[in-house]
Amino acid sequence: MSTTTLIKELKEAGEDYELYPTSPEMIKAIWEHRRKPYSDGSGYNVKSFGKVLDIGCGTENFKKYVDEFNKPFIKCDEDGRVRSNSDAANIHDYYVIEKSKILIDKLAPETIVLGTDFQQTTLIDKPVDTIFCNPPYSEYEDWTVKIIKESVCKDIYLIIPQRWKNSEKINIALQKYITTPYCRYRDTFDDLEKVTVLGSFDFMDAERSARAKVDVIYINKSDTRKESAFDTFFDEVFGMEDKKGVNRFKEEQEKINTELSTGKNKIEILCDGYTAAQQQLFEHFQVITNLDADILDTIGIQKDKVKSALQSKIEGLKNVYWNAAFDCLEEITSRLTSKSRGELLSCFEGLKSVDFNAPNIYALIVWVIKNSNQYFTSQMLDFFFALSSPENVRNYKSNKRVFEHDGWGYRNKKHDHYTLDYRIICTQYALPGERNNYYYDRQLEREMRHKISDICTVANNLGFPHGYIDFPPAYGKKGIVYMADDKTVLFEFKCYFNNNVHIKLNKEFIKALNVVVAKELGWIHSKQDIAKEFTDEMAAGAEKYFDNTVKLEFNNIPLLTAAENI
Repeated sequence: MSTTTLIKELKEAGEDYELYPTSPEMIKAIWEHRRKPYSDGSGYNVKSFGKVLDIGCGTENFKKYVDEFNKPFIKCDEDGRVRSNSDAANIHDYYVIEKSKILIDKLAPETIVLGTDFQQTTLIDKPVDTIFCNPPYSEYEDWTVKIIKESVCKDIYLIIPQRWKNSEKINIALQKYITTPYCRYRDTFDDLEKVTVLGSFDFMDAERSARAKVDVIYINKSDTRKESAFDTFFDEVFGMEDKKGVNRFKEEQEKINTELSTGKNKIEILCDGYTAAQQQLFEHFQVITNLDADILDTIGIQKDKVKSALQSKIEGLKNVYWNAAFDCLEEITSRLTSKSRGELLSCFEGLKSVDFNAPNIYALIVWVIKNSNQYFTSQMLDFFFALSSPENVRNYKSNKRVFEHDGWGYRNKKHDHYTLDYRIICTQYALPGERNNYYYDRQLEREMRHKISDICTVANNLGFPHGYIDFPPAYGKKGIVYMADDKTVLFEFKCYFNNNVHIKLNKEFIKALNVVVAKELGWIHSKQDIAKEFTDEMAAGAEKYFDNTVKLEFNNIPLLTAAENI
């Protein structure tokens, strides 16, 4: 069937979802990208495509042309078995997402459909090596962002309008989900770059003519797949910065959130929901497996591929329910600084493979509490010592040692037995990065938010919850962080062009910090030691903080109690 006839059929059925078949020249640019020549001219370093997910596959041009380009390198042996040499960039398994029923009916028998509506299909549970997509150009931004954000593949190839370079949505997604900085307009391949333009094309002479000018884009996720699929995923679950736009398992997540808001036993809701969703999944696959083996063989459905697809769905279902369970642990995660959250979450990946049930939820919450308590203490000490510099500390009355300037700190403990002043000039805790001009910019505010948030976390753990934050409009101007009543000042701060920050802390907060740190480090052993050793200003009324603790007790976590009682 010609492309013109096919498009006419799609239009008549209301299924023409901007089908612009990918041209062989575009696919060749991708295929050649997998076959980089050795510098000495001795041959090619060929990388197979592995398991491929073609999103909006249309007429399967990607696979068709890759197979065509591979033909010179594929031969049959005497037994008729297909053999390919090392110069062929092979596709091992081919999965697709396609919305048009007409096009689905025309797919090759060995093609496995993993979804029909792309926006309602999750990618985090699709264990493929390569994703290819030539999206509808009216929606290319949303499709591109979703692929960058949710995919767990190694390599992404996109054919998108050349104006992608000016898309704020796409650039934000690249900066957030691709760890190594990329060059927005780089047109030559470099292993160190994460985004590469492989070529620029148009559809003037294509199967379906159009004036659209497109770039063939390669995005390297090989070093970030775990981070984008796990750490970033949990960053969003724990509300680290921005929870807007989270679209994974959207319908199931909204259903869970609605049920959790009823105030009933959350563990029962989660476990019952997971059991029901898993049962429904099994029923759907049961329909396939109940078919006669000969019929399955005739229509090209193989047991291994059905099994692999089911495994992917089960893993995805676990992800969404562990997501929801951890979303109920905000009383723990809100008490972690950005560094501590990152370290805790990086340890969690292996635990998410366990089955989702009440006993496992209980065990996992216990694990989180134990590890979080270690972080609560270490992050407080890290904060204390990061602010410890000659101009910021006051020796204990019994401490007559001279302050050393040669790199002392928490790790080598060259200086100890002192309190922090409430007026701080940041050194180790200064804002990171270099200022390229004298204008107050968004980058500064982003950097500030991390640091200010971490101070708020430490304060909250000591019983000083923060409220409204009034960020300064320019360098040298005062910012204010209020306590929960939005009246009492928790601390004030000023940022300077040399990257230093001057902070004026609430005196009660700094008293509590000095007491709890001193007790943790063994610098004091009783309330009487506070008056005996602290400066008069820091000692006044500070004894009431001696019994403060930053650690969580098991009986303080409602979700843990609920899991224990099931």
